Amino acid sequence: MQPLAWHFDLHTPGYVRVNTNPDVASAARALRDAGVEEIITFAKCHFGYAYYPTRVGTPHPGMKGDAFGDFQAACKAEGLKVLAYISFGIDGQAGEQHPDWRQVGPSGVRGRPGHFISVCPFTPYTDGLMLPQIAEVIERYHPDGFFFDTMGAMGVCLCEACRKGFREAMGQDIPQDPDDPLQATYGRFRHDRGFALIARVGDFIQTRLPGAIVGFNQVGSLPYPERMPASITRLTLDPSTQGPQSLAFSLNAAYGSTADRPCDVMPTIFNQGWGDWSLSPDLLLRQVGAVVWARGARLYVGDRLHPQNRLDRRTQHALSVLRDLHHAMAKEMPPESATLVPDVLLVHSPSATQGEDMRFFFDGRVRDRLGIISGAHHLFLDSGANATVVGEAFLEKRIDRAGLVVLPEVPALAPETEKILRSYVERGGHALIVGRPPRVDGQPLGWLGLSFEEDPWQDHIYVPSWGDAPEVLVRGDFYRAALTGAEVICPAIPAWDARHGHRYGWGIGPACESPSPYPALVCAPVGAGKVWTFGTSILSDYAQSGNWQQAVWWKGMLDRMGFPRRAFLECETGGVELVVYADARTTWAVLVHHAGEQLVGRWARSVGPLPAVPVRLRVATLGRRVRQILAREQVLRFTVDEDALTVPLVMDSVWRVVRIEWE
Repeated sequence: MQPLAWHFDLHTPGYVRVNTNPDVASAARALRDAGVEEIITFAKCHFGYAYYPTRVGTPHPGMKGDAFGDFQAACKAEGLKVLAYISFGIDGQAGEQHPDWRQVGPSGVRGRPGHFISVCPFTPYTDGLMLPQIAEVIERYHPDGFFFDTMGAMGVCLCEACRKGFREAMGQDIPQDPDDPLQATYGRFRHDRGFALIARVGDFIQTRLPGAIVGFNQVGSLPYPERMPASITRLTLDPSTQGPQSLAFSLNAAYGSTADRPCDVMPTIFNQGWGDWSLSPDLLLRQVGAVVWARGARLYVGDRLHPQNRLDRRTQHALSVLRDLHHAMAKEMPPESATLVPDVLLVHSPSATQGEDMRFFFDGRVRDRLGIISGAHHLFLDSGANATVVGEAFLEKRIDRAGLVVLPEVPALAPETEKILRSYVERGGHALIVGRPPRVDGQPLGWLGLSFEEDPWQDHIYVPSWGDAPEVLVRGDFYRAALTGAEVICPAIPAWDARHGHRYGWGIGPACESPSPYPALVCAPVGAGKVWTFGTSILSDYAQSGNWQQAVWWKGMLDRMGFPRRAFLECETGGVELVVYADARTTWAVLVHHAGEQLVGRWARSVGPLPAVPVRLRVATLGRRVRQILAREQVLRFTVDEDALTVPLVMDSVWRVVRIEWE
């Protein structure tokens, strides 16, 4: 089980007294005693101030002594690793002293004097300040590595350096009209030079500090699901602290668990994210911690260091809560030798957030396009599936163990991914395409047994229920399809006399009495395997609406598909997550309870108590006999039918590990 790590935030105005009454020795001991293995602490903040006596940058004017150096030395003495935080892309002092280094967005310069100012790393800022300051920190302190924040440095910039760079590369001016055909060209330009810069910084560090830990906040995360340069050794998943928290961090941990290098997932201890000192409820701390550790990712807790360079009592309380959680879970979680064995892989493609041709980099709002993958994760979780998220770049190493591979409304796939997926299906695998088929080299995926029209037919449809329940509504553009070898499993039902783009006032019309001739769900044989296509936007709709009827329908669909499943949950309410590990003699089913979270405005809280939710854990026997089933060292009762065992449970706690020992 991954250890605990701690990130100390310290963006501090120049008039604030810093390091005037430090207690770094006690802070380091408290961190060690809580099981913290590694911390991030500030070398330079968004104001542009250094927290050590720099000769390269601007020392914090209110600082006494060496805040960074003192804290690092105390932590190293207690055996903790220390990463130096350097603000990358926001630097108030650099922006004030060098106006030509400022980042210029479509609305002008971002920030104001005396506060944060966004700077452009493609100006002389990188060579004139950032790299020299990195070298200075390495030479003076030899930290274990660096954490760089924020990726706003890769945002849309119209400064003279960026204009010149685009003209030299493309022979044209940076487009500013969203309808300009150059927007995709500009998106690709921004993407490629941004990742080249990250690689350059990583190489610079590794040359001077071989084996250093290097991470860039957000890069390699869900908004940028790509393989990182070798010099970038960590992925940092830092989702929004607004909105639902336990589900958001579950999604990020799921993605991180299948990446190609260690992954840190970074919630904060505060009720309103990084922006205040109001401690989050203990229950929410436990829920977020449990979902991260359940997935095998590392919990890197975001906190605020007191300017006196000591721990606040809120930190001390949060440390105790998470220490106790870690100790309890570590007793029951599987050993490192066990393998994470998801049945369902949800493929997350760069095209989902960045566009088929990188065009979404034009406006820099890639984080706003995560609804599809979050909806997919949530819907499969509520359906009781043993599912995880895998980046397209990492699919090949994971695919052979999967029972089902899902393309969740993915706009486009790389040609090599298409070959990997088709080979998997032809060998007997199962694939599910949701929404319109993705494009490969500009052409729709061609082996699904149907073809779609180019223009949408309806902007919402219904699908027939699997029993006596009403038809199930799905919002989103729906395209008519012609069969070219697939079999119809269920037809689409349009709304009564509805046309695309029209409503009954602002509402949606009732379902027609009979279905249309157009399929909603089809299945086609491909070699020894099968591919299903569900041609609606149900995943992005679920992200917006959480329609409980969709979850019931989706579970019924999964039950009928017949793909191999090691385990799944039967849970009427949803909201209980299942993560499965296995070795030759044991299966571990890790359950995490997401219920109880409330949204007040934009902020989440879970104050408890958790509702008691009955669930039934179903685990395939695969011809094996059960020796015993345990949870918290208590023997559980179970039943066995032809090919699976059933364990009835009541989830009334944040987490539970069910250990199934086979003879």
